[in-house]
Order: sequence, then structure tokens, then C-alpha cells
Amino acid sequence: METPPSLSTAEQRPPSSLISRLLNVFAAPVDVFEELKTGKPIIANWLVPLLLACLTGVIYAFVVFSQDSILRSMREAREQQLQKQVDAGKMTKQQADQALEMMQRFGGPTIMKIFGSIGAGVFNVVMLFLGALVIWLLGRWCFKSQFSYMQSLEATGLAGMINVLGGIVMMLLAVMMGSMTMTPGPVLLVHEFDPANKVHRLLGQLNLITIWYIGVLVLGLSKLGRVSYGKAAVWLFGIWATLVALFTLIRLGG
Repeated sequence: METPPSLSTAEQRPPSSLISRLLNVFAAPVDVFEELKTGKPIIANWLVPLLLACLTGVIYAFVVFSQDSILRSMREAREQQLQKQVDAGKMTKQQADQALEMMQRFGGPTIMKIFGSIGAGVFNVVMLFLGALVIWLLGRWCFKSQFSYMQSLEATGLAGMINVLGGIVMMLLAVMMGSMTMTPGPVLLVHEFDPANKVHRLLGQLNLITIWYIGVLVLGLSKLGRVSYGKAAVWLFGIWATLVALFTLIRLGG
């Protein structure tokens, strides 16, 4: 009499396609991270989302910095900042005019598109590898887990598909509302965004797409680290809340 196959063998499924993994991050992230936990690392799992994020950043820069309303609001903000410096006696009117002329000369649409595209690429690369490092260190030091950095990189990269969607949403909001300060969240209820208002700044950082992204990262850490979702959430959302608070205070102090 033959011995029946073990449950794990019977339920073993072939690896999903890359397209399925990219899409299931939105619909069934549990399945994606369960597969990462047991499968061999695949470079495409983090490289393709990274390339898509960089491409989205380039499109964002070219579309947003082609909007006259956005360029005008940025110019007015620079003028107001310089005028405050003049009123405070920190510079003369002539110095302010010279500074404004330099900003307009080197801050034209073409230059902003180029530097915006480069900045988007650098930002996405840094955030991917830094985010993966945080996930890996939390798993190794806090939860005593043994998953590899490459698995962490895969999880962070695939979760980044949510930020790809977020980039598209924020681009559309910027075009429709004529402001780069608008994010999908409570800041949309603010009639006129004031960068000097600490409440407005805080609301601008409560980006629902970012919260969704972190929630999915928490799930990835939970599955790879074999810990409860709650424990992983305390760490990742705690780090995010701390960074939001620090960023708000630093901006306010500037």
C-alpha cells in the first residue's frame, strides 16, 4: 500500500508569473508573500517594480512641470519667500530681485523636468534598498528571523507597485488642482494649502496611498518574519509616524 503524499506536497503550487505577482500585490498580497517566503529569490520581483516606479516618476515630472498653473504657483511661492526675507531685513530688495532672476533662469520647465526625472530615479532606488534594509534588520534583530536580504528586497519591491499607482494618482491630483502639495488624503479638504501651517503640513503627509503601502509592507514583514501582523505593524507604522513627526518639525523649523 502506497503512502499518501504529505499535505505540503499535495498542496504545493507552481510559482506564479511575474505579472500575477505584480497584480496580486493589490488583490491578494498574502499569496505573494507566502510564495516569496518559500521560493527562490528572483531579481525581476524587485527590478521590474523599481523600473516602473522610475518611469512613473519621469512621467510625473514631465506632466506636472508642463502645467502653467503649477509653475506659476511655484514662482509665487518663491517670490513670497524672498519678500519675507526682505521684510525681515535679511536681504535687500536688489538682492531679492537678483535671487529671483537666478531662480527663474535655472528653474525653468526644461531644467525642472530633467532634475525632477533624475531625482525621481535616485529617490526610488534609495527608498527601495533602504526600505529593504529596514525590513531585513527588523526581521533579524527584533523577530530573530532568518529570511535573507534578497527576500526583503523582493517584498519591498513588489509592495512598491502601490507607490507606482500612487504616483499616477498624485500626478492627476496635481494637474486637476494646480498644486503639487495635494495628496490623496485629508489635505484635500484644505481650501488653500499654507506651507507655513503645521496642520496643513501634517495633513499633507497623511497620504492614504503611503498608509496602504506600509500596511502591505507590514504584511510582507509578518510573513517573512513569521510574526503576527500586529507586532510587525507596531514597528513599521511606529517608524513611519516618527519620520512624519520629525519631517513636520524640521520643515516648521526651516
